[in-house]
Amino acid sequence: MNNPYNSIYTKDLSSKLSFNNLQSDVECDISIVGGGLTGMSSAIELAEAGLNVCVLEKDYIGYGASGRNGGHLVQGWSSDFSKIKKNIDKKHHNMAWDAGIEAVSIVKNRIKKYNINCDLQMGYVYAALSKRQLSELYEMEKEWSHYGYKHLKILKDRNSIKKFVNTDRYIGGLFDSGSGHLHPMKYLQGLTNIAKTLGVRVFEKTKVIKRLDGKFPVLVTSKNYKIKSSKTLFCGNAYLENVATKNMTDKLAPAISSVMATEPLDQNKIKNLIPKNCAVADCNTALDYYRFDYKHRLIFGGSSIYSNINPKDATPSLFKKMTHLFPSLNNIGIEMSWSGKIGITLSRIPHFGKINNNIYFAQGYSGHGVALTGLAAKLMAESILNKTNRFEILSEMKHLTFPGGIFRTPVLVLGMSWFKFKDWLKI
Repeated sequence: MNNPYNSIYTKDLSSKLSFNNLQSDVECDISIVGGGLTGMSSAIELAEAGLNVCVLEKDYIGYGASGRNGGHLVQGWSSDFSKIKKNIDKKHHNMAWDAGIEAVSIVKNRIKKYNINCDLQMGYVYAALSKRQLSELYEMEKEWSHYGYKHLKILKDRNSIKKFVNTDRYIGGLFDSGSGHLHPMKYLQGLTNIAKTLGVRVFEKTKVIKRLDGKFPVLVTSKNYKIKSSKTLFCGNAYLENVATKNMTDKLAPAISSVMATEPLDQNKIKNLIPKNCAVADCNTALDYYRFDYKHRLIFGGSSIYSNINPKDATPSLFKKMTHLFPSLNNIGIEMSWSGKIGITLSRIPHFGKINNNIYFAQGYSGHGVALTGLAAKLMAESILNKTNRFEILSEMKHLTFPGGIFRTPVLVLGMSWFKFKDWLKI
């Protein structure tokens, strides 16, 4: 389904901030490559501290995953915390746990502080399709409660989860009142407006094609303009292309995630399907996730493709999944569908690091970027401002390398096919 927008969210904007492209050499304290949630959150953190910040976006603000995602604001890391505990010194376990929980608070606090209208709604359901998945949710509730998280409620059977999601497909689940959903493009536009007010210089249609190594980073654009700064932040995730180092690209694989928006439903239908207006995600490796938005449309995502090829039209696949869950929507119209790249790591833990001590990067949010981008921005700013060493500690986590060359995509597809097969078998 072709459309002139990268997502329904862009179409929703009554007015969209726009910026000129870079037309001369420029100097600043901090240069940021990527105008998505990580880049804009970082710009705010550093501009609030009085630094001179420039943001360089190769297309327009929100072009990448920040403007295409499902809008789910989820607590915690994008993988089991047990994997993180195995990857860092025991003395840092509590810090790492607290950082994961802090991610949602950063978003909520910024929305409140700057009065960003982005349709924030709390309430989240993890839905189990099998006994194995429900057992894992019980373990999750136990672990999170151990660390003092008080917002979880086990939905022990079909009747319990139907009070939150009215479908026959789930056997139980877990409700999290500390997670929720929002309109990602309205949120990003709000961040961009804050950054602009703080004096951040933003350049769209400005493609960085290389960096020149030296005492301080120098970036070069496709039009041969140079950006000199004391520190550079690479915040483009799966959209960085040429400027990412081999260490970054080896640890990251782009996956294509697709989302669609139905036509608006009437209030009675919405109340019947998702009575408490929660966001919902199942527990499969290649999961389905959905929510109702402020216009009463069902925003339904899934159909992840673990290659670098965009589908021509994801609507048929997503519609089949949606009506499998909710047969009553069989005749509903679809307003739009769209696809885009997300960055994933093999462990599903975000990959943080530095290059030559003056270049920072954060990537591989693996589907949890709405919240974790704010955390990554805060951690990078803390490091640059010499406030904490949390970024350095979390950068020490080891990340496996994806196979390279011609084997990269086939191996990834094969691996994901195995996990999908396990989910299908419900083992």
